[in-house]
Amino acid sequence: MESICFSSATQLIQAIQARELSAREVVAAFQAQLEAVNARVNAVTVVAEDALEQARLADERQAQGEATGLLHGLPFTVKDTFETSGVQSQLEFRLRKKLVARKDATVVDRMKQAGAILLAKTNCPPSGSGADTENAITGQTCNPHNASRSPGGSSGGEAALVAAGGSPLGLGSDTGGGLRVPAAFCGVTALKPTQGRVPNSGVYNQPGGLTDQRTQIGPVARRAEDLLLALRTISGPDYLDAGVVAKPVYDPGQLPLRDLTVASFAYDPASLVTSAVANAVGASGQALARAGVQVVENRPLDLVGGARDLDQGWRRMAGTRGQDVVELLHAWDQFRTNLLQYIRYYDAILCPAVHHTAPAIGARDNQRFDYTVPFSLTGYPAAVVPVGVDEEGLPVAVQIVSHPWREDIVLALAGTLEEAFEGWEDDLDSGMKPQGPPGVK
Repeated sequence: MESICFSSATQLIQAIQARELSAREVVAAFQAQLEAVNARVNAVTVVAEDALEQARLADERQAQGEATGLLHGLPFTVKDTFETSGVQSQLEFRLRKKLVARKDATVVDRMKQAGAILLAKTNCPPSGSGADTENAITGQTCNPHNASRSPGGSSGGEAALVAAGGSPLGLGSDTGGGLRVPAAFCGVTALKPTQGRVPNSGVYNQPGGLTDQRTQIGPVARRAEDLLLALRTISGPDYLDAGVVAKPVYDPGQLPLRDLTVASFAYDPASLVTSAVANAVGASGQALARAGVQVVENRPLDLVGGARDLDQGWRRMAGTRGQDVVELLHAWDQFRTNLLQYIRYYDAILCPAVHHTAPAIGARDNQRFDYTVPFSLTGYPAAVVPVGVDEEGLPVAVQIVSHPWREDIVLALAGTLEEAFEGWEDDLDSGMKPQGPPGVK
């Protein structure tokens, strides 16, 4: 088995269930790795002081033959904006600084109910939203592959920590790419679920429902199979977020790849990409074709330009005239209809996640979310999966998108690409793997 901190969450859960590892060993290993890498990446805002005790209790319950949950003994982390009972937040607001919530956000509670153990909370921009991960209280989070590069935002702390081996599974939020772009920059995989799949309840500044139709809570991990574990755990109505409906989570393993047709495009004319990104999309399309998927090169019209106009209008919506709001919503509906007409002939879309690899910290880039915002506006499920590196050794990722409620298609294709490009991260990981505390594998 690989080093604990660079195993997948699925592998760790299986090892705990088979009693090859104890929950306490796993938590202790991640605590040591988290402390070691955080000095370099600065991704953690606060640690959960009771994690080892929770792990000890989990081992006791297992030893006594009690029923265990889907995520029994697995440590996890969450973005600082998520309410966590007894564990403080560090957001850069006077009224929020060092807030200790009385109860967990819905998704945090569901993770715990499934047996997962909260390890730490991670850094984010001051309000929880933004293109980078930096604030005056906790400072700048760095990309673990190159400390001079940005991990992206707003869930950059989660992506950076998972990439550095400090967490096997994290939860972040994605309004326009705030989880997908950091995953692409840091070389990990992430999922933005379908709009209405996961409750936002208990997440600061992201209320869900009609007032927040773009934001989705999603997982970030090392493998696509881990995203499925988390999705099954956090999905479904909580009767607090009125925008969430009950829908089954289908099994990606039941999908015959030869029945799938994927539309692929390497760039949009309104947002040109680097050669590394274009090549990654092309190579990914070829890999899917070798696996039996029918891949068709076809680009939607006015994807980036139309999304930019809507995104700017959405940001100006507060305080505008009623007629302006109506016109914006009409334009939004038309954009969604256009994308629906495009995707109706395909099972999924393969395209860039972002038009370049991780930029220098502090670099201004108004195009960073060009390829993620469109699918926030439509509410489609979308995953990011790393498939290689550029000439500077930085991760390059692609994005896979599908129809509403078809996360199974997204994850099946992401898993196929993982198998096709397995090993791309070996050289990168070698510099981040932990020594581990005494007695830990």
